[in-house]
Amino acid sequence: MDYPLRFCVWELTLACNMRCLHCGSYAGRVRKDELPLDRALALVDELVDLGLERITLSGGEPLLRKGWEQIAGKLMDRGVRVGMISNGWYLRERLRSIVALKKWDVVAMSLDGLRMTHDAFRRTPGSYDRIVTGFRILRGAGIDTACITCVSRYNLPELDRLHDLLVSVGVKAWQIQPIFVGGRTREYQDMLLGPRELVEVASFMARKRKCSPLEVYPADPLGYCSRFEPYIRPEGWQGCGAGKYLAGIEANGDVKGCLSLLPERRGDNPFVEGNVNRTPLREIWENPENFAYTRRFDPAKAAGFCGTCPHVAGCQCGCTAMTYAATGSIYENPNCLYRELKLNGEEDPRTLVPMTPEFQEELLAYCKETRNRRLQADWALSRARRAALGKNPSPGPQLT
Repeated sequence: MDYPLRFCVWELTLACNMRCLHCGSYAGRVRKDELPLDRALALVDELVDLGLERITLSGGEPLLRKGWEQIAGKLMDRGVRVGMISNGWYLRERLRSIVALKKWDVVAMSLDGLRMTHDAFRRTPGSYDRIVTGFRILRGAGIDTACITCVSRYNLPELDRLHDLLVSVGVKAWQIQPIFVGGRTREYQDMLLGPRELVEVASFMARKRKCSPLEVYPADPLGYCSRFEPYIRPEGWQGCGAGKYLAGIEANGDVKGCLSLLPERRGDNPFVEGNVNRTPLREIWENPENFAYTRRFDPAKAAGFCGTCPHVAGCQCGCTAMTYAATGSIYENPNCLYRELKLNGEEDPRTLVPMTPEFQEELLAYCKETRNRRLQADWALSRARRAALGKNPSPGPQLT
């Protein structure tokens, strides 16, 4: 089977000014063997020659990488859609360089709660304010922005207010990603969401996707094949894309199917398929022995609930990174929505059932509430404008 490389996440550097509690990469110091700039620029050509369509530049903090502008600029010049994920701290200082690259697909920043929660997660006082300011600055510069939120037990109650904040600063898209065991999270496992809390996240997302001006979408660790699936991921879950159409490249040139595929502890990573300093990228990608965990996934090896699930052949036990982090195996996922709902008698095992009447009622109530808030805001703005012009303000909308 042919596996075209369409999407890549490239860790430009592991250097980072923050030490986030939930960082999967233990980011902080530069890797000793970080790719020099000339090799990184040559790697751009290798990626394009494989047919790459989209890339996300990440870290660490990518704005700390010397020559990041040249790497991003060359990718754009070669016709690749380029995005970047930043912690927002250096955005103002690097703004001129960011704006000079006029072909951004999106610039994303990570916001993990309201002020106190976010700054605590990031161990960096002032981080929240810099990110919120950064969103406004980028909007003013005409650059589309996105937000990534890593959801834990501590920021789950803040999602509604965080949503309204993102709308107010002009963010276009919001990716919601449950944290899972990996990197520093191993030291703070009290943050992890349980299966029932994942259902709560899915319910929240289903409501927002119906009514929000934001494009709200889940990261791969949330799913799969449950009655929520059509409402949080309309295209449906097609199995983990790592090594099938997605590659992750670490700052030292190590190639994996996804950057989130982490070793059980610091040290050798069983998911590294090769290094571009020793082997051409095409040879790594096209090697039939590589990326076996997705390309040659064997449903017969599925264990636990996954071994009995009717969706296992297509689902492939969900996100490989989360599954392996939770169990040390790629064949059993304890954090699946379908599993949680089925075990609690809330899921039809034969099909992806439509929303229940109770869920529809809740959704309609939310839509009505949202509409009323918008009407009130529009009326207040109109009243202020009319007052400024010396006209009699209107009495306001009749809300129902």
